[in-house]
Amino acid sequence: MKLDHIEVTDFRNISSASLSLSYGSCVLVGRNAQGKTNLMEAIYLMACGKSFRVKSLREMITHEKKTAIVTACVSGEGLPFQLRMVLDAAGGKAIYKNGVKLEKLSEFLGLFRVVLFCPEHLSLIKDGPGKRRSFIDGAICQLRPYYASLLNEFNRLESQRAALLKQRSKKAFDDSLFDVWNERLASVSVKIACIRADYIEKLKQFAPVHFQNISEGTESLEMRYVSDVYKPEKSREEMEQSYISLLRDGLESDIRYGFTAKGVHRDDLEIRINSFTARGFASQGQQRSAVLSLKLAEGEISKEMTGKDPVYLLDDVLSELDEGRRSYITRGLVGKQVILSGTDEEDFAFVDQKIFVSKGEFQG
Repeated sequence: MKLDHIEVTDFRNISSASLSLSYGSCVLVGRNAQGKTNLMEAIYLMACGKSFRVKSLREMITHEKKTAIVTACVSGEGLPFQLRMVLDAAGGKAIYKNGVKLEKLSEFLGLFRVVLFCPEHLSLIKDGPGKRRSFIDGAICQLRPYYASLLNEFNRLESQRAALLKQRSKKAFDDSLFDVWNERLASVSVKIACIRADYIEKLKQFAPVHFQNISEGTESLEMRYVSDVYKPEKSREEMEQSYISLLRDGLESDIRYGFTAKGVHRDDLEIRINSFTARGFASQGQQRSAVLSLKLAEGEISKEMTGKDPVYLLDDVLSELDEGRRSYITRGLVGKQVILSGTDEEDFAFVDQKIFVSKGEFQG
């Protein structure tokens, strides 16, 4: 898969940019706050339909402008195609493929795939479970577009159950009303949990190998899916019934606190290094090696499941890594399209194409 061309209009500090990109490696070079990450964000948007920096679409639109437009020309799978996204200040977005409007996000996700690695990811190990769930969910959404609709359905049902819990805390009514929501939540939750479990099994095939290579065979990486819902020894039907029982048993506690305490919204990916919990004991170097391993594994899974390499976005991360880790990641990405960013041109002698960035303008 290759991003051939990208055009950006009124996106953050980029009033207008039109760039053709080489297949190999390309680096965006410039001082901080010039627009490098903004362009990375625009590229990511065309793969995932959202920002990796903010939740609000409005924040991506240039101040005092009503719309932002990003157009990407992609090749590598069948005929080349064009994706176009229009963001409006009211918070809406419209997505087009070859000029035809796509009505559902599931029609868009997976058309163009990226693996993003940015400085914020270096704290993925030490951060809370939410960051690791986001990593897993974001990767899955690009490979199984319908997964995004499952997440949306779960969030809707969980919110509705929470509203019912708050009503119940103020007045008495028949608690059997919760049974309907419990059954719906269980059905969607088991589907989400099984898809996550399958993806984590694939991570376990690839990430430990990278981690061992980075550490030159001296350290090991282990992963385990921690879930209230997923139980590998049970069938899907048994998992649903088990989770329904969990919700029933926890009803009084949920009413007291006003939210559903148990579920896939509490899932975690437990990571261990040399048999010790990474979140509590890993050094900074070990954390970075683990994140590198997870990101490289994400790319390998994408290729295994689709037959094509994704585009790799490395936003200002090489400067955060020591020489050994830098060398490992650049060797591992040879033969793939990689878009990097950095402040010092001398750090990127190995890169095929250099684009210089200043005040939202791009040259090269």
